[in-house]
Amino acid sequence: MAGRLTLADRLGSDSFQTDKTPHLRVEDPRICVGCELKPCIRVCPAEVYHWETDHLRINYENCLELGACRVACFQMGKGALRWEYPPASRGVQFRFG
Repeated sequence: MAGRLTLADRLGSDSFQTDKTPHLRVEDPRICVGCELKPCIRVCPAEVYHWETDHLRINYENCLELGACRVACFQMGKGALRWEYPPASRGVQFRFG
């Protein structure tokens, strides 16, 4: 079918209105060091989380607000992630379903 957008095309057209205050944070970074699975990295389709030598880097500006990272952290990880929706009118604005 000609004219169909791929998933990458759809996600690339989304708009992000970030806030200066991150809506994703780690309660205690030492908890992430002790987390063997680091499931937040594996489940996030937007690749918001990256492990850098001794700490978890969070690019909250790219968050798709699915919440999978929060569930994975508490179910398979150490429960260090604090995830909230961004303030009103901030966050992701999807252009395609």
